[in-house]
Amino acid sequence: QRNKSRKWKAHAIKITSKVQEWVKKGAVNCNHILLMLEAETAVLNGDKELAKQKYDAAITASARVGFIHDRALANERAGKYMLQSGDTYFAFHYLSVAIQLYSRWGATAKAEHLLSKHKILLNEDHTPVINKTTERRWSLLASKEKKCKY
Repeated sequence: QRNKSRKWKAHAIKITSKVQEWVKKGAVNCNHILLMLEAETAVLNGDKELAKQKYDAAITASARVGFIHDRALANERAGKYMLQSGDTYFAFHYLSVAIQLYSRWGATAKAEHLLSKHKILLNEDHTPVINKTTERRWSLLASKEKKCKY
């Protein structure tokens, strides 16, 4: 198990180095990928603050280049990490945004899957402001969910 873990970490370091080279050569459409890899590395190292910082930077960078699917993925990964860390407030935020972005991108099955998987978290009242802005979207997704037959 340890050797397998070490093997994957070494592979991740190799991939991260390759993406770093691309970014240094001016491939701006890869910067968000590098930031996401750095966030995942921070997660593996147990550095919650750095992970959050890198996820946020990846989200911003992917929005800047217009990659909605990568922005959704970065929000999803950040949300799952925050949930794992016990931070339900930020988990709610990131997962809510991920669902909205996946829906906008056309990946409704993915959005519905996340909504279904995290239904308990997403139904909690974290703040009235967040709930008011997302209430309409939830009802729309929930109505679609009722129509789906699994």
